[in-house]
Order: sequence, then C-alpha cells, then structure tokens
Amino acid sequence: MLKENGKIYSVSEITTIIKVLLEDNVGTIWIQGEISNLRIPGSGHFYFTLKDEYNQVKIAFFRASHRKLGFELKEGQKIKIFGQLSIYGKKSEYQIIAEEIELLGIGDLLVQFEKLKKKLESEGLFRDEHKKPIPAFPYKIGIITSKTGAALRDILNIIARRYRNVEIIIYPVLVQGEEAPDQIIGALKDMNEISAADVIILTRGGGSIEDLWAFNDEKLAYAIYESKIPVISAIGHQIDFTITDFVADMRAPTPSAAAELVVPDSHELYENIVSYRKRLENTLDNIVLRYEEKLQSLSRSHAFKVPFDLYNEYLQKLDDVEMDFDRHITDKIKLTVDTIKTLKEKLAILNPLNILKKGYAVVYNEGKAILKDARQAKPGEKISARLYKGVLKATVIEKEVE
Repeated sequence: MLKENGKIYSVSEITTIIKVLLEDNVGTIWIQGEISNLRIPGSGHFYFTLKDEYNQVKIAFFRASHRKLGFELKEGQKIKIFGQLSIYGKKSEYQIIAEEIELLGIGDLLVQFEKLKKKLESEGLFRDEHKKPIPAFPYKIGIITSKTGAALRDILNIIARRYRNVEIIIYPVLVQGEEAPDQIIGALKDMNEISAADVIILTRGGGSIEDLWAFNDEKLAYAIYESKIPVISAIGHQIDFTITDFVADMRAPTPSAAAELVVPDSHELYENIVSYRKRLENTLDNIVLRYEEKLQSLSRSHAFKVPFDLYNEYLQKLDDVEMDFDRHITDKIKLTVDTIKTLKEKLAILNPLNILKKGYAVVYNEGKAILKDARQAKPGEKISARLYKGVLKATVIEKEVE
C-alpha cells in the first residue's frame, strides 16, 4: 500500500506510522517478565528492561503513575505490567509505557512483611530510645553470617585495611532457608551469654525477597531487641530492607558499609592526631608568647627597674610597726607599774598593822570577837589586846561606860 502511492518517507514519518499502527491495533496490554537494568534518573521516572528466557522489551514507568505502586522496584523481580505498547521515536524502539505494575509470586511475602513490621513497630521495637550505642573503638567484633559468603570476605578485608587493632569472632550460620532464623537466634544468644564481643554484625549479601526472608523472622527480631550487645544489621544491598534493619541498633546499607561503620579508619585517626597535636602546639606557643610579652612589659615597669625600693619600703613599714609595738608595750608596763604602786599605797593605808604602829591596839574577847564598846566586856572576863608587836593577855577588873 505504501509502495503503491509512490511516496518516499523519512525515518521519522515511518516511525510515526508504525507507532500509530501499534497503538491503534495492539493498544494496552498485560505483559510479565523479570526486571533488568533498572535506572532511576533525577526526573524520578523508572526505566528498565522486562525480559524472559529469550527476549526483552523496554519499559518506561513515569513518575505520575508511581502512586499506584505499592512496593519498591528492584533488580530481578518478577512482575506483571499493564501498559500501552508504543514507539520511542528518538531510537525507533518499541516500548511499553507502564500504567500499573504488580508483583508476581512474592505478593504474599510483602503482605506478611508489612503486617509484621506494623506489629513490631507498635510494640516499640524500632524506637530510637531502645537503640544501644555502637562503641567507637571496639576490641572484639562478632560477625554472624555464612562462612562462605562474599559479605564476610568484604567485611574482613575492609576492617583489616582500616583498623588492625581488633579481634574478629566469626559465628558461621545459614543465612537463607527455613533453618536460618533459628541458627542466627542461637548465635546471638551464645555471644550474649559469654559477652563474646563489643558489637555484633549480622550480615549477608544481596538477593531476592525470598533469599532474604530469614531476616524477616519475628523471633529473630525479638532476639536482636533483647541482645545486650549492640547489633548492626547489614543485609543485602542498599535498596534491600528487612525487619532486622529496623530493630537493630544500626542499619548498614551493605556489608562493606558495616565494616566502615564499625571501626574507625586508622589513617584518618593518625591524621587527626597529627592535626590536634599541631593545634595544641600552636595554642601552647601562643600562650607562651603572650606571657613572654606580659613579662617583658612588667620588666619595663618601675617595680622591676628599682625592685629594692619596694622591698625597702616594706622594711621601713616593718620597723615602724616594731617601734610602735615596743612603745606600746613600754607604756603598758609603766601604766601597770604605776597602778600596782597606787594599790600598794592604798593597801598600806588600810592595813590595821600600820594603825597599831601608832600606839593603838585591837581588843578581843575569848570568842575572838573585837570589842568596840566597854559594855561588851564583863568584870573578870579574859581579853586579848593585839599590839603592833605582840599580844597582851588580861582580865577585866573594872569597866567604865561612857
């Protein structure tokens, strides 16, 4: 038909005709296959190849349709697509513009995953306040993983390169299949019972959701939550998420990232130490320089030019204080001596013996009472007369009363 009309078409024109024919005659279709070469540019659109055993087709899944997607697209997923068969004119390639995408085979697993995630989240297993801190400089690191997996080799290589001053304890377990959860739980309990490590890395390489399903086990989640040793979960690739990632004390996007997170880089530490040392030296140099300048300033002051002036001034003050003290003591002693002299004079005046010295006497009766009145004595009564020197004994012969 095209040949009969005699027209010569451009590449763009014939591509447009094919596009119209495909869209009008085939239209929207359902197609299934496996995701390959997944790309997500800055625009947010998804581009990938849908393949089966023999062929493949390009898929464009534009951002506006993403709201209908209930899961995260990943490499290797088997999916079912509803979309429009079309031609991408720039490359003249036929493609399908996806409108809806559904998972094949693992839809039930995703439902189980979301159900368990909501349950554990409601019980508080994912809360930040329950996360144990990861030691900055661990002495012992426990690794729970397959002894033949690439994840273990990657971790060991990176730790050996970054930080050699650490002991590695490897606890080999199955990381896939029905027996894997119980083995991992047993490893966690064993390491906790003997406090075998400062931190534990639970890890395995990437895989499909079925391959990683052992790490979505409810009992394993509780075992990680109850672990006294902090646990780093490093399961699969960056786009892979398991229940252990949410309950663990830290999630590493890959096994290699876990190795980088669990130990510091010794080269960086050395550089930091050198840097801190230089900063400390500069700080000390500045302090010393500042005090040198202050000392030089003080040395130019009057006090440093004539240091003995200040010393002599204080010596003079000390002499003044000493003389004042001596004068005060002398005055105090003189005052005390004068006071004592005065008191002695007063006592001398009041001393009865001094009165008796003038010829007076003190008369006592037999009861040693002083007689002041002649009426106190009776004739024939014995009395004593105290003279200035000595005592006279007498008997009253007669008394005269005035």
